[in-house]
Amino acid sequence: MLSKRQHHILTFLLERESFIPIHQLATQFNVSERTIQYDLEYIESMAQKLDLTIFRNKNTGIKIETTMPLNDMTNRYTATSIHYSKEERIRYIILKLFESNIPTSSQSLANMVSVTRRTIVDDLKSVQIWLASYNLKLTYIKNKGFIIEGEETHYRKAYASCVHEYFQNHTHQIGHKLFSNKELEDIRLAVTSVLFEANYQLVQSAIDGLIYHILIAIHRAKEKFVFEIPEVEYEKLAKTDQFRVALLIKASLEEKFEIHFPKSEAGFITLHLLGAKTSEMNYASEDVDDLEILTEQLIERISADLGLDLLNDSKLLNGLIVHLRPAIHRLKFDMTHKNPLTDEIHQQYHHMIERLQHHIWGIEENYQICFNRDELAYITLHFASAIERISAITTNAIKVVLLCGSGVGTSQLLKSRIRHIYPELEIVDAYSIYEINETLLKHEGVDYIISTVPFEHESIPVLHVSPFLDKNDRKQMNDIINISREKYVNDIKGLGPTLQDVLPENRILTCQPSLSRNEAIKQSVGALVDDQIVDDIYAEEIIEQLDAFGPYMVISPHIALLHAKPTHVKGSVGFSIVHYKGGIHFEHNQYDPVFIIVTLATAQPQIHLNALRQFSELVMDEQYRNKLFLGDMNEIMHCINEVSQH
Repeated sequence: MLSKRQHHILTFLLERESFIPIHQLATQFNVSERTIQYDLEYIESMAQKLDLTIFRNKNTGIKIETTMPLNDMTNRYTATSIHYSKEERIRYIILKLFESNIPTSSQSLANMVSVTRRTIVDDLKSVQIWLASYNLKLTYIKNKGFIIEGEETHYRKAYASCVHEYFQNHTHQIGHKLFSNKELEDIRLAVTSVLFEANYQLVQSAIDGLIYHILIAIHRAKEKFVFEIPEVEYEKLAKTDQFRVALLIKASLEEKFEIHFPKSEAGFITLHLLGAKTSEMNYASEDVDDLEILTEQLIERISADLGLDLLNDSKLLNGLIVHLRPAIHRLKFDMTHKNPLTDEIHQQYHHMIERLQHHIWGIEENYQICFNRDELAYITLHFASAIERISAITTNAIKVVLLCGSGVGTSQLLKSRIRHIYPELEIVDAYSIYEINETLLKHEGVDYIISTVPFEHESIPVLHVSPFLDKNDRKQMNDIINISREKYVNDIKGLGPTLQDVLPENRILTCQPSLSRNEAIKQSVGALVDDQIVDDIYAEEIIEQLDAFGPYMVISPHIALLHAKPTHVKGSVGFSIVHYKGGIHFEHNQYDPVFIIVTLATAQPQIHLNALRQFSELVMDEQYRNKLFLGDMNEIMHCINEVSQH
């Protein structure tokens, strides 16, 4: 299978008829020439499968031709990859080592978290430091791999701490009303102990999915809800190896939580184990199945529909795949879970449910299943979590490495001063000038190199400073922090669709005759009703709110912004504008009459922030506002187009 970068390199070459130099490819894809050579070697190994004709020229580079359509390559030979930060990698590595009863090779760890063995070697140094703080050792067994060694009390304490830290940082924003982090930790300890004793190895993401399944199961058991499995299907499951493991997990949980699961629960856990990937799979293989490709395509369609970039959210992709594997088995066995949150989810996220129903056909057709109300609710939670993560964007730390001649003291002094003065900077590590590693810099996503010795780098900016950070040095540091802040502001500005996207010309009416307040509200909402953004009831809810709380939706002189709860919003987000030449009376003491009524409808508050920001610019700017009041359609469209570029 081609990695995503290899697929992009291949596409880039196929779209060009001439030879492309290797150094140009390295610049284009922001990697070293050696990395490009490795990628090209792998592409060459796939030449027969992909029907490629590859031409190499020492002086001019490489050229590739094929008769296979690009779409076929994407669907059949492109692997889905998930990327982790260094902290996430180390957390996964530690959990993997704790929860494996056999030594784990560095190559297995590297493939598990999608990095090179060289990066894993560096990560294992951090793992060693973490384990040492609990009086444990990371031991290498020749030709087998790494294991954790130490006293049992230290082992248990460290593992419990790792699990707690993992769930503090990794837990999806799903179902927090049902359980606490302590329950998550207890369930994980119970499950992984059984898997360890049974010598049944699961990848971390599969363990996570099983734990979330069990949380719902515990809630169902406490509510005395029983969902029986048809006896014929139960007998089929009972013949599998996974059923034996499921019975052990069920018994352990019943003892731990002092509850009684129905007989069917062992069947449900078996289905999850059947659908989960084990860690005994060949990590060296980059196999990717239909589900991974179909899930990525689903996320792509939802992203386009909502106007949000969800494609780079690895937690969403990974979480969906982990959930869908056993879900598909459940649907095939006609054993769907009862979701205790279904009604609440459908009410709160009905727009997302509708989007899913419209776009999930690819998975349904491929596996000949149909997602029902409960299953759609489960899937919706994953997308809702992803949207919440986008809405909670914070400034990313600026990643730096420190570089000195050879003395450790110099780099440690500089590290101490930077951490004290500039908490915005994340110090990846400190190196001597002889240790700097191109691959490491790329994998860690380093933004700047801060060096106390003369040094230049082709793709990463270098700041030359003294170990004492004098005034000029601090000016350089302040500059890069300010650049990062501006980038953050620009990133926030681009989040979600623009005002131009959600306010087309057909939803703008000008020079309308004066009406009563309620009739004007119905007319303004009518443009959104016609485009199936909202129901007719949306106008009634706005009127009820104004009757109850007064004219608070009149937001500035002569302008009203109408809105209501998302209950009756059918689309994702939409605006309308109606201009009234004679004005409408909202009984506002200062701002009547209202010449411009803007109606906003949004199903997910985070989605409309960019458009709403641009609308604010439109009504806050005196020139734009005056053009709105004139009611000239061409001028209004020109204003909207201008602010949509900001």
